[in-house]
Amino acid sequence: MTSTALLANIRWEVIRLIRSRRVFLLSIPLVAGPAGSAIAFLYFHVQYEATAMLLGLIVTGGLSTLVMLDLTALTVGEELSRRAHFTFFTLPQERWAMLAGRIVVALGASIAVFALGAGLVSVLASALVPATGGTITINSAHMVEGIAVMLVFLGAVTLTASIITRSASEALVAGILSAVVTVAVAGYFLLQGTLTMLFPAVLGAAAVAAFVWSFVSYSALES
Repeated sequence: MTSTALLANIRWEVIRLIRSRRVFLLSIPLVAGPAGSAIAFLYFHVQYEATAMLLGLIVTGGLSTLVMLDLTALTVGEELSRRAHFTFFTLPQERWAMLAGRIVVALGASIAVFALGAGLVSVLASALVPATGGTITINSAHMVEGIAVMLVFLGAVTLTASIITRSASEALVAGILSAVVTVAVAGYFLLQGTLTMLFPAVLGAAAVAAFVWSFVSYSALES
């Protein structure tokens, strides 16, 4: 019963995303990310493939983050601002299933377009910047995984802010501020040469804690 409700919520959220035309936001990381990266490769005369991959993943990841924050804040914040009627009508399903359906679409779609954009960046970096070597050595797979975890973490932060403030705009601001701080800390560790997979692991643990709190709090709202 619960799984059926969850699938129904996911299906409805996809329909709502299409009807609201917010689905076109997902084309930004997929198109502008690789295209902008390719222009940057040529304009800045990037000489090494590792440098190109780093630049391209940052651009695509940044755009995916902005889209994810917008979708998450609007999906949850708008709904909370209009749920006064929940006090008077019994819900036909578990509230956590409603929330899960919304979050799965917002986060899942954003991570999917980032992954596709990262794949295109890899192809363009290999085609436009064939030279290997250079002073920057990164593991592209680890960086993609790290950015994906960061997307989940920032989505959890935005979800938590939406529930606390019941405002899409305030949740979006909280998500953007969290993104700035997270990127700044990651950049510092990267410059110091101490950035490891422990950093996304900590973000992942924090995201799980935020999701647990959010689902519990959401289920208890106005009950």
